[in-house]
Amino acid sequence: MLRLKKSFLLLHVVLPMLVGGLIYVCWRDPGLTMFKWFRALGWEPIILQLRLAAAAGTTALPFWFVYSLPDGLWVYALTAFMGHVWSGSRASVSKIACLGVGPVLGAGSELGQLARLVPGSFDWTDLVFYLAAVALAFFAVARSNSKRSFNEKSNTEDLAFINRVGNFSAVGLRQRVLNEQERFQQ
Repeated sequence: MLRLKKSFLLLHVVLPMLVGGLIYVCWRDPGLTMFKWFRALGWEPIILQLRLAAAAGTTALPFWFVYSLPDGLWVYALTAFMGHVWSGSRASVSKIACLGVGPVLGAGSELGQLARLVPGSFDWTDLVFYLAAVALAFFAVARSNSKRSFNEKSNTEDLAFINRVGNFSAVGLRQRVLNEQERFQQ
């Protein structure tokens, strides 16, 4: 059965998302769409208080802290989540695709900006944060449970099972693969 560790999820998924979101709320441009949502939800007074409280430290913050760190944190959280869900399962196309979502969305969007395929301005600092986030997330997952591995090889039974079950969600497919593996081992 798929067991997600709550402590891992809180520390490596929820906390980075909260910190990144707080940085956006406190120090990013109030013209962003999310501030319109806050206004529509009636949260504007709370958001303004947060921004006023954070304003004292605004001048001391480095540029990368406000503009690169939050995006690196969401790439970290997404990659850590996918890595945690899939650790211990055998290699498959689905596993590789799910583990690649964070790196592709983060680094891919930045490289897309460089090639002028994606709107925005390419920034080396952003790219470094995305790549560091991916590496740190994989390291955190590997350390969280030494019995679960990213490196197990697929065997023909796994591949046949994956082909039989078709396309399911990442968590559902991973669980089905693990169940099938247990059945073969018995």
